[in-house]
This record gives sequence, C-alpha cells and structure tokens, in this order.
Amino acid sequence: MKYFFTVLLLAVLASGCTKKNQIEFTGTAPGITDGSFVIKDINDIVICQTDIKAGKFSLSREWADAGYYYMAITKPGMGTLVFDVYLEPGSYTITTNDKQPYKYPDIQSTAKIQNELTAFYHLSDTVSERLHKNVRDLTAQMNDPKTKALPPSAYADLAAKLKDAQSQELNPGANTLSEFTDKYPDNEIAPRMILNMNYKDEPLTYYKIYQKLSPAVQNSGTGKTLKHWLDFYMAKPAGK
Repeated sequence: MKYFFTVLLLAVLASGCTKKNQIEFTGTAPGITDGSFVIKDINDIVICQTDIKAGKFSLSREWADAGYYYMAITKPGMGTLVFDVYLEPGSYTITTNDKQPYKYPDIQSTAKIQNELTAFYHLSDTVSERLHKNVRDLTAQMNDPKTKALPPSAYADLAAKLKDAQSQELNPGANTLSEFTDKYPDNEIAPRMILNMNYKDEPLTYYKIYQKLSPAVQNSGTGKTLKHWLDFYMAKPAGK
C-alpha cells in the first residue's frame, strides 16, 4: 500500500511539473477560415504550428526557453503577417484584427513582458495615426490660400512646425517609446526596443528615454548594454 501511494505521489508531481512547463495558445482570427498559426525562433526556424479553422486555433506543448520569438499568421490571399512576441510557459489568448489584420493582435498573457509588448504596439498604432494626422493637417494649412497672406514670421513658424511634424512622422518608434516609458518606467522591453532601432543617428533622443527608465531596468543586463552604446555614440564626433 505504501508503495502504491509513493508511485501515485510521484505521478502527481510529474504531472504538475509537465503542466508547469506548458505553453498554451488559444486564438481567434476573424475572417480566416483556412490559415495557419506559426511560432518561429529568431533564426526563422519553425518551432511549432497549427491550422486556423473557421477563425479559431489552439496549441499546447512543452516550453523550456523563455525569450523573444516571431508569431506568424497566414491566410490564403493575404500572405503572412509576422509579429514580435515574448514566450514563456503559461497561457496566451490571441485575437487578430479583422478589419486591419496587419495591426498587432490583442494578446493577453500570463507573461509580464508579453503584456508590455502588446501595450507598446497598440500605443504605437495610436501614435502613428496621430503623427500622420498632424502632418496632414499642417500640410492642408500650408496649402490654404489664406496662409500666403500671413506675416513672414508666422509663415516661417508654420513651415517649421510642418518640418518638425514630418520628422516625427518618420520616427514613430522614438515617440511611442517616450510616451510608453512615461507611463511604464518599470517596463523591461524599452532597452531591447532601442537597441533594435536606429539609435546611432540620434543617441541623445534615445538617451532621454533611457533616463526615464527605473533604476532596476537601467541596471539590467540589456539596460547596461544600451547605456554603453548610447554613451559611445553620444561621444562620437558627428559624421564619423
């Protein structure tokens, strides 16, 4: 009897360990009746995949290596849409955007870093739309016949505003990160995001974002790497 209960206890513990190391995806993809859901590593190697049928998909498997991956959604006639994701054992509920499938999906997860990614990319859509609208409005104002009647100084101010708006429109990432870090100074994704952006040309812009991060994030491994390179490029003479 003692042997039986020992075996049973080991089985329960083994079952618990297996479940603990599981990753579960549950997805809704409106408008996709026959497609696929794919996870790839940073080397573009397929890790796992499943079919999307009638706008639904699910996948469960063991998962050992927490980190950044790529999630691909494919649909005949639409091609393949690829999104940056952070995966670790836990649950992920994914809903794609039916009308604008290229936009980052709504991903609710037990992973803190993935939830930060979802919030960042959703804010990025909002910021990009706002920057585009600002450029359109200022361009329309510049083209308004009444604008030509403005005093030279007022006209120059308006032209400067348009130039600045166009510059910001070309770099929505920095604007998004700045707003995101204002709201979430403890976010862990900003250092990696900056290192994947063109921070070399505007190190001071990104250094100001780095300064908004909490001390814990600044002193993380990626935070220290970012600080090293920002210092290097800020000290580097222009044009070299």
